[in-house]
Amino acid sequence: MKFFIIIFSVITFIIASMFVFVYTKEENIKIGLLYSASGTMGTNEKPLSDVLRAAVWQINREGGLFGREVEIIEFDGKSDSKEFKKGAKELIDKGVVSIFGCWTSASRKEVKEVVEAANNVLFYPLQYEGFESSPNIVYLGLSANQQINPTIDFIRTNFGNNVYLVGSDYIYPKAANFYINELSKLTDLNVLGERYFVLDTKDFKDLFKDIKSKKPDAIINTLNGDSNIEFFKKLKEHGISSSDIPVISLSLDETSLSKISANDKNIMYGHYATWGYFDIMNKSRNEFSTLLKDRFEKDVVVTDAMFSIYLGAQLFKQAILKSKKTTPEEILKNIKRASLNISDNIYYVDSMNKHLHRNVFIGKVSTQNQFDIVWQSTQIINPQPYPLFKERAFWENGIHEIYKSYGNSWEAKSESR
Repeated sequence: MKFFIIIFSVITFIIASMFVFVYTKEENIKIGLLYSASGTMGTNEKPLSDVLRAAVWQINREGGLFGREVEIIEFDGKSDSKEFKKGAKELIDKGVVSIFGCWTSASRKEVKEVVEAANNVLFYPLQYEGFESSPNIVYLGLSANQQINPTIDFIRTNFGNNVYLVGSDYIYPKAANFYINELSKLTDLNVLGERYFVLDTKDFKDLFKDIKSKKPDAIINTLNGDSNIEFFKKLKEHGISSSDIPVISLSLDETSLSKISANDKNIMYGHYATWGYFDIMNKSRNEFSTLLKDRFEKDVVVTDAMFSIYLGAQLFKQAILKSKKTTPEEILKNIKRASLNISDNIYYVDSMNKHLHRNVFIGKVSTQNQFDIVWQSTQIINPQPYPLFKERAFWENGIHEIYKSYGNSWEAKSESR
């Protein structure tokens, strides 16, 4: 009898242990990583994946969230907005409670439909055109008013009133320039030209001839991805230097800077970019730079989007810890008014539109081939996804017209215009 009791106890222990193991595995908090590991946007998006992995590594090293590990499930968006939509559905089917993803606005627009239908969460780290406010998206990057207004003021103060607009042929550049054109009606800004090119283009046709003939005071650049390499190469070949016509980029960061100047260290000298964070800010020790040093054991060049994805991970952690619940509904509820203080800069989520309030900086490429900060906002700039000088319906109609112009899509499928 005693023998059977012992056997029964052993079997019970084994079954209980198996249950605990399975239960523990199921209790991981799953999040989605949805970026491009391949295609024209792969160079830009890979560092964001690296930062998210590092942030999750730090959370788990510190004991997780209430003892539960955060588990990343990944999907390669392949630089294709339709793949991003497919990936969002797949990640949600696998049980993620939030998705960290998207670079281009075209991919965000596709994922927006998915997270809204499933009532899930997207943490979006890029600056974008505005004219959108989803209850299921936390917008970590700069909105149009936060990025473009300071850029226009800087150009008018330092260079003049005449600008030329160059961008990739998809929703973000088109909408950003739609906003710039509307701003020009309120100021003495003159838009002398406006041209768009498909992502990854190497053929800029007669663009530089047109720029030289119109002689703008500055170029506002919303090209994305590897198109920038050819653009700045051709700009120099046509004899247009930063002292002649400076380029102020809204989508070009330190990763792109390094790639563009790989074969010509001086090609970017004197040009500008507007962001909410620059690598030079990472030289002073803060929790973000410490994380990167600990994780990668070397100095890492940091971009605004990389820093924003770190902010997103910290805000996600804060939302979970607030209520101990991990459902998307609870995360969305607790993320409102969540805030962070990093290196004396305050970042907080707007309770109404879930955009981030943050400072803005303009950097100039130095002889060391890095962005040195030449201007910064004196206070936090509030996000206005629907700029207040026009009715919301006006902006929404403008975006819808751009969508229709692409054949009910968010990006061009044909030759550049």
